[in-house]
Amino acid sequence: MSVFLMAYVMIWFGTFEVGVGHYLYLPLGAKILMYLLFGYRVFPGILAGCIAAGVLLFNSWDDQLLIGTMAACAGAVAPIIAMCLMKQTRVSNFSNLGQVDFRHVLFLIVFASVISALLKFFVYMQDLTLSLDAVTFISHYITGDVLGGLVVIYFTLHVIVPLIQRFLGKNIA
Repeated sequence: MSVFLMAYVMIWFGTFEVGVGHYLYLPLGAKILMYLLFGYRVFPGILAGCIAAGVLLFNSWDDQLLIGTMAACAGAVAPIIAMCLMKQTRVSNFSNLGQVDFRHVLFLIVFASVISALLKFFVYMQDLTLSLDAVTFISHYITGDVLGGLVVIYFTLHVIVPLIQRFLGKNIA
């Protein structure tokens, strides 16, 4: 639901789109946040949100439902790959959020953005009707994912968490 909501917010606020992709792509931040809060078990919901947002909101797949679904899978699995690689290389273990360094979350956003852009590029290259410039495609996707991820995480930490703390009267951080 959060991925679909972030995609809807992008449309509602008219997030600027230039050429290949959005410069502020909020759903990646929502995906990362959901994986951090609830673990990998939310993957089916994130995947469903990605597919629903692509088909219902962006109407970007027209006759390319298979390519679009594979790109949604790539976007949903990219944060998992980044988190697993960071855990295996002992950069950060995201299983205990109380001990996670915020710098590791920033690195996770950048790393997941790179993985997502590369996976989506290889998926879209399977469509022979598309003519993509690799550097432009990857740079726009990375820029949009990083900026969108930072906005979602910042908004969550500095707006939503204080609101919850005010209403509950507790320190939940």
